[in-house]
Amino acid sequence: MNAVLYYSATGQSEKIARYIAQKTAFEAADILSLEHKEFDNAAIVFPVHCQSIPRPVKQCLNDIVVGNLTVIAVYGRMCHGNVLREIQNKYAHNIVAAAYVPAKHAYLPDKSFDRFDELQPLLDKMFRPAPVEIPKAFRNPLSDVFKKWRSRMGVKLYRDDSCYGCGVCDGVCPYGAINKGKPNRKCIRCLACAARCPKNALHADNRFFMRLYLKKKKTDDLEIFV
Repeated sequence: MNAVLYYSATGQSEKIARYIAQKTAFEAADILSLEHKEFDNAAIVFPVHCQSIPRPVKQCLNDIVVGNLTVIAVYGRMCHGNVLREIQNKYAHNIVAAAYVPAKHAYLPDKSFDRFDELQPLLDKMFRPAPVEIPKAFRNPLSDVFKKWRSRMGVKLYRDDSCYGCGVCDGVCPYGAINKGKPNRKCIRCLACAARCPKNALHADNRFFMRLYLKKKKTDDLEIFV
């Protein structure tokens, strides 16, 4: 079986995953509801969170068995960290291709990724698989320090009066970090809840230090390793 697996909080990674699935004729599947665990060929597409691999992606990489794996990290045009090399070093998968893809930052009204034609070398390599060596990239040594606390201090997440407690946000949060629109200390501000709220009742406001951080120079570097 061949598949494009994805974890997507705000929809950016899913969009890229579905493009790849369409071009390769692979099945597209959300890793949060996987029915199969064994694949001949698979790609996994996911967002970078605080220069780290999201917890659901780590769990998926532990659970699946893949003959040839392509890994695609989607980052918000800031620093993507070293996640691809970390996956190659930590998980027992034969990685045949990889990419860092710049996309809309969850906390900014940026443009979505639209340079799909530039992914062609990645798609070609998926059909002539051979091991690839992913180079080490810079990762801020402080990126793991109080990540959840920094997220909560950087972004205010709140609900407005249109929230009627439907619980959709509870079901889509992979961290168990929200209850009927009220986030708790597990929240990393991935904004999956806000993106899927049927009433658009959840909102995120960047606080001063986050606004300052987001003023840093952005990058549109698409890095492909084949």
